[in-house]
Amino acid sequence: MRIQSFPQFPTIVSDTFCGRRAMDRSGKSRKLQNQLPAEGQKWMSASRLSARIEESTNAMISRYKDLTVSSFLRNVNDANVTWVREVTAAGHEKAVLGPGKPHPIDVYYVSDFSPDNEDGCSRSLGDPACKAAVDQSFPTDRLQNPRTLNHHSMLGAGSTCEGVNTNLLYMGTMGSFFSWHVEDSLLLSVSYLQTGASKYWFFVPRSELPLMVRVLEEHMDPDVLQAAGGDVWTVLAEKAVLWPATFFLAHGIRVGFHAMEVGDYVVTGYGVPHSGFNGGKNVASAVNLACTGWLSYAMEHAAQWHGKLAILIPFEKLLVLAAMKLVDGEWWVGNAKTYEACDPAEFRRDLLVMVAYLDKYLERVLAYMKMDAHRTCFGKTPTVVGLDRAPQLVQVFVADNAVDTKGDPLVIPHEEAAKVTDYSVDGASCPHCGKVAWLSVVVCQTCIEELGDEAAKFAPFCCLECAPNVYDGEHDRLRKTPLPGTQPVDAHVPLVVQRLANGRVSLIVEHLKNMVSVDGEEGRS
Repeated sequence: MRIQSFPQFPTIVSDTFCGRRAMDRSGKSRKLQNQLPAEGQKWMSASRLSARIEESTNAMISRYKDLTVSSFLRNVNDANVTWVREVTAAGHEKAVLGPGKPHPIDVYYVSDFSPDNEDGCSRSLGDPACKAAVDQSFPTDRLQNPRTLNHHSMLGAGSTCEGVNTNLLYMGTMGSFFSWHVEDSLLLSVSYLQTGASKYWFFVPRSELPLMVRVLEEHMDPDVLQAAGGDVWTVLAEKAVLWPATFFLAHGIRVGFHAMEVGDYVVTGYGVPHSGFNGGKNVASAVNLACTGWLSYAMEHAAQWHGKLAILIPFEKLLVLAAMKLVDGEWWVGNAKTYEACDPAEFRRDLLVMVAYLDKYLERVLAYMKMDAHRTCFGKTPTVVGLDRAPQLVQVFVADNAVDTKGDPLVIPHEEAAKVTDYSVDGASCPHCGKVAWLSVVVCQTCIEELGDEAAKFAPFCCLECAPNVYDGEHDRLRKTPLPGTQPVDAHVPLVVQRLANGRVSLIVEHLKNMVSVDGEEGRS
């Protein structure tokens, strides 16, 4: 149970911050999380929660009568409750709340709640630990609940990440809210209001993002922005700050609005900032989705979100699997023909994105295989090996570097022996750029063997894109500061570990190019 404050305090975005300087950094700087509005979390019995919700609702009605959209926008922030500066006896500045005093009402929000998994529907079919089986689905099928989307979308090919390819439940109360944010890895989201009062949504179109960022940079608490390294997106990634949508409108930023009623679906586009609030008690279900249009956008902005996300999505894996499906005449829902028929222009665009990505990948592989790319391995050629044929130690090393989620590992409930999700199926997370590499990674077999149990932490490891600039440097580091009990590292030949051979990738590219260049059924038959 999340315990929120209405109004939210302190106010972080306001016209009052325009032109204000950040505090003198000679004093002790505070972490970003310590400057953002706080939310409590607490376990409660159903009876206790019901009583608290009733108290909260009565307090909201007493103060605001009927919490309409207009009254919410007027009252969600109090411009008199911000971080203000005081000077200590030692002459340093410190931040305190003021000049007004907050008078919030506690509101309650059960969010990110996982439903039971007895039927297997809240777990992805791509997860080796999932035993569920589902029938084929078609675009015309009626969707009773977002959880059915988990098994018929691109993300179903990945390992289970709660809230990404599993649905979560949200139980709102009057005045409870969700702060401005974009979805993890800029994914799409689908929300379904199952029962209860209306849920109100505000959206900023993706075309407005440059203006939105500029306005926030000028009107965000400068100390908060400084703690975020000057990056507005770092603040938004915390999903902790709310301000009225009317603030954006006043600064020329377009905002979309939707009053969600029972039975409605709300779909947010990839990379679209949104926020909202609940008009009363309600229950909603939501899940994230991926599409090929999202792939190119997410990969383009991956560097911007490096280190800010709790869950890393295997872009490369999903793109390659999508390409392989099209080559076989299939698609995630239906088949390639139905996908093309829905939107021929989008179909062609997606093919071109796949071709461009895989062409670039093959160019990188060939460039990296040149001997002059490795200053410490003169006269030696990098070795290429399939992941399934790599030495066991190398396979274990790649699995140890697999993408993983923060927090406790996921398990299947209601089983005698709980099974932990195997994230290695998604690929390995490059420690240098954050990319989840699936097609290939570059390692050093000799270092893996020599370092033994310490290999996972210290042996050179990188994606193919980073390898030309990183692999030799990793060896230089180990050579200069060898681990206790090990010998200084000599030059070791890179080992390129691939899930798909170059020849197979080339065939996929050629088939996709034929699909792009030839119109009609004849070109795909």
